[in-house]
Amino acid sequence: MSRQSGIFLSYRREEAGYAAGRLADRIATRFDDTRVFIDVDSVPAGEDFVRAIQRAVADCDVLLAVIGRQWTTMTDSEGRRRLDDPEDFVVLELNEALERDIHIVPVLLDGAAMPRPDELPSALRPLSRRNAVRVDAESFRRDADALLEQLTPLLPGRLETPLKASGSTGQEAAAASREQPAAGRRTAPRVTRRSLVRAAVGVGGLAAVGIGGRAGWALLDRPSRPRWVVTTGGEVFSSPTVVDGTVYVGSRDNHLYALDARTGNERWRYRTGGPVTSSPAVAGGRVYVGSNDTRVHAVDADSGHVSWTFATGAAIHSSPAVADGTVFIGSRDNYVYALDATKGDVRWKFPGGRQEGPVIGFNSSPLVVDGVVYVGCRDHNVYAIDAEGGYQRWRRTTGSTVDSSGTVTSGVLLIGSDDHSLWALSTADGTVIWTFVTQGGVVSTPWVEGDAVFVGSGDQNLYSLDATTGRIRWKLRTDGAIRSSPTAGSGLVYVGSGDFSLYAVDATTGRKRWSFATYGPVDDSSPVLADDTVYVGSLDHRIYALDARDGAEQNPPLGHG
Repeated sequence: MSRQSGIFLSYRREEAGYAAGRLADRIATRFDDTRVFIDVDSVPAGEDFVRAIQRAVADCDVLLAVIGRQWTTMTDSEGRRRLDDPEDFVVLELNEALERDIHIVPVLLDGAAMPRPDELPSALRPLSRRNAVRVDAESFRRDADALLEQLTPLLPGRLETPLKASGSTGQEAAAASREQPAAGRRTAPRVTRRSLVRAAVGVGGLAAVGIGGRAGWALLDRPSRPRWVVTTGGEVFSSPTVVDGTVYVGSRDNHLYALDARTGNERWRYRTGGPVTSSPAVAGGRVYVGSNDTRVHAVDADSGHVSWTFATGAAIHSSPAVADGTVFIGSRDNYVYALDATKGDVRWKFPGGRQEGPVIGFNSSPLVVDGVVYVGCRDHNVYAIDAEGGYQRWRRTTGSTVDSSGTVTSGVLLIGSDDHSLWALSTADGTVIWTFVTQGGVVSTPWVEGDAVFVGSGDQNLYSLDATTGRIRWKLRTDGAIRSSPTAGSGLVYVGSGDFSLYAVDATTGRKRWSFATYGPVDDSSPVLADDTVYVGSLDHRIYALDARDGAEQNPPLGHG
């Protein structure tokens, strides 16, 4: 039998599950006669999984090694670096590909660096010599299409099966569709090494394999359905903002949404020229938000009609802050802008330092306290800028990019860095008061409740720290990187994780009270608490409203989602 052509996606679900799923979709669309191996979880009981991996890799012409920012540093439950475990799935996949001389293409996600030889175990060091491609969330389609152009000459074979996810063939998927449980029936979820099938098939794909309606909820073994769910046309990186009974939130489908906070009914939607990953701010009857179309948009909060827009020089991931009639926002053109909140005129703009890399500028969202703007930059600095004059009061250099946003308490600025640290800095002059080191980058914005600081990390942990000393009180480990920022109330801390879940954790003990599973990572979207309801977005294209006490419903579902 001739060798079958195909593409094998090697990835870690915690940091790259959403990207691998999107890549699989794009590959299957472009190469409708090429097999995509995205998972090898469905190994029959008793079968040697090492041999299963060997067969899957042997059947492929190309292996895409999807590498995120924490790829070289991620650890297992015992604190051991996963790349140093010879039985780790990714290590097994790459070893097999290198031994068989399979064409390997490293795919660097969202500014991740190519691993150096000294960061890799000896068997994997040849990987560092492979030419890599970059794929960023903001330019995903363009980057993915460029990658597919390069893959075209490498795939000589033609197959009838376009996509293989978790070992399911088209016939098996059809059979699964016919055998779904009746509405509302509780079934045990099928646990696999990677649950990416939920993200890889996307929102529409769930119905295609028979996971629709109430049956889909039962498969995820939730405590109950949420109060409501609204499905958008793209991933939701934006964090919801709730004001006067309305939820405002952006989506990568190029829209800003206004939803009724109680029912989820849409009040209006406003279309921008690009994805909306920025989180909206509401003040003075207007909603302010940034977009990847390079513009800041000011929209009437009641009608959704545009008041004004302002063009920067690059995409905007930063979220605006509004104070004293001024909108403060960062841009990837490497400037922080101060704009008149009524007209959108520029009052001043502040430049970051010189940078190199695929993503530069200010991803961090400004924080305005007592006439000072605090903001992080990808030039490794934290800046304190005079809110009125736009001049630098002080800056503090960290060991890496600063995408986290700050929190101020009792004269101390708390802010994370990709150098794996949470920094506590004096608001007066930037003097370091303490630092807390994790095992992953800290993009999460810290939350202060009383004398406790809560913050997530790329090392998959939610931490509780003493606000005065930075000493750890407890940590809760999830199964995915935490980029979401925590919020707290009524003795609970809420945070999203890349493991497709929202967690509610006892603020004192660190014990999990409940968790709610979505169909995709809860990435940059951070939960918001209002009127005993917690709101959050997910990369599964959805916005969720949950009972804050137990993650369950109180009222009958209202038909969204």
